[in-house]
Amino acid sequence: MLRAVLIALCVSACTAADPGMAPDGGAGTACEVANTHSDLAWIQANVFTPSCAVGGCHHAAAAGAGHLSLDDGLSHLQLVNTASTTATSWMRVVPSDASKSYLMVALGTESGPRPVDGLMPLGRAPLCSDEVAAIQRWIMAGAPP
Repeated sequence: MLRAVLIALCVSACTAADPGMAPDGGAGTACEVANTHSDLAWIQANVFTPSCAVGGCHHAAAAGAGHLSLDDGLSHLQLVNTASTTATSWMRVVPSDASKSYLMVALGTESGPRPVDGLMPLGRAPLCSDEVAAIQRWIMAGAPP
């Protein structure tokens, strides 16, 4: 009986929520787990929602900077095959071509006309290289919903 209780305690301790979990519930911080992701759901939960879709930036309720909402449920429609309002000769995201996607220019990883106010995310901590790489992989995979 004592052995069963000890095993149960060990199992519950090993499966307890980690305070350093990523916003999507995965282990580690978003930067620590970004290299294993290339899907919009993860990017939305760990990058767009906490870093971009905030008040005064790319949030629908605030009309969004550059007329771009990165709110959950809107980001794919607002990004993929949609012309940039900042650099009108560019598409925000060109599926399978990160080098022609203005999102990557705005993040500072591709050359092109920089956003007038500065690189994104404006006024917030820059995205780590693994988060940017996850976005790039998503684009190169065809930018699926």
